[in-house]
Amino acid sequence: MRFGTLADAPQIAALHVDSWVSAYAGILPDDYLAGPLLQERLELWDARLTYAADDACLLIEGAHEGFAYLVPQHDGRVLLDNLHVRPGLKRSGIGRSLMREAFTWTAAHHPGAPLYLEVLRDNVPAIAFYERLGGQVTREFDETFPAGFVMPVVEYTWTPDRFSPC
Repeated sequence: MRFGTLADAPQIAALHVDSWVSAYAGILPDDYLAGPLLQERLELWDARLTYAADDACLLIEGAHEGFAYLVPQHDGRVLLDNLHVRPGLKRSGIGRSLMREAFTWTAAHHPGAPLYLEVLRDNVPAIAFYERLGGQVTREFDETFPAGFVMPVVEYTWTPDRFSPC
């Protein structure tokens, strides 16, 4: 496990797209998944890693087999904004390893802060994973994506006393 840098942006963007296409097939609109996702993700990761807040953290597992991106929020919580594992490597322990590092990083850099994430309600495998790790549902809402469609989302939270050793 290591911290990511701007040099990782192309590989992170490609993994992000591969993960979305695999996980969200049948959930997100097909034309969106077949669209210019790679260019969008390249721009996103280039911007995040070029202009990243000093306290944001990109964790990378191995040779880009998975990554997690953490961003402290103004409300005192830490958002796990992305957690992705290469589709062929799911259920290999990489996701657990990334979660363990996310808990560790949060506890070390933002003591007492809860960690939370948002997941599409129809992403059943991800929801099962977060529940196995002790995540608690703290909110449900609809999110409007920049492309104009609306999706139901579930927020999961771990308070520091519930950070799992994974």
